[in-house]
Amino acid sequence: MTALCGQTVSGNVISEQEVDADWRASDLVVGPVTCEPDTIRLPLAVGEDTSRTWVLSRMDGDLIFRHEHVEPDGSPSAVTQYGGAAREGGTASRQDFPADAATKANFQENGLTASLPNVWTLSLDNDQLLYALARPATNTDPARDFRAAFQLNVKPK
Repeated sequence: MTALCGQTVSGNVISEQEVDADWRASDLVVGPVTCEPDTIRLPLAVGEDTSRTWVLSRMDGDLIFRHEHVEPDGSPSAVTQYGGAAREGGTASRQDFPADAATKANFQENGLTASLPNVWTLSLDNDQLLYALARPATNTDPARDFRAAFQLNVKPK
C-alpha cells in the first residue's frame, strides 16, 4: 500500500446491487494518499462528497482498517471509526477486516444491526486497488456485496 503514497486514483463501483446505484453514478476518487510510519490515510470522494477516509494502521502488531466519516462541518459523524483488525491468513496483496467489537457496538447504538457481520476487504490486483464490503443475508436483510476498483498509477510492490 505504501506504493500509493502521494497518489490520487480514480475508480468506479463494479458490483451490481441496486442499493449501489447512486455510487455507480458517481465519480470515485481516492487521494491524495498520505503516509506516516504506522498509518496510511486514503481520503475517498464519492462525487462531491468528501466525508470519508479509509485508514490503515499498524497497532500492537495488528493491521487495522477503519472508516472515518465526518459531517459537513468537519465534526465526526455518529457512525465513524468502524472497521477491524485483519484476519489471520491474509497476504501481502489481500486482507480481510471483519467488524470488531467497537464497530459492532457503534452499529448497535446507531440502529445498523444488519451491518454487524460486515467484512471489508482491501486488495491490490495487478494495476488495481480493490475495496469490498460483504455480509451474509439474514431473515430480514439481503446479502451485501459492494465492490469498487481503483486504477493505480503505479504498480504495487
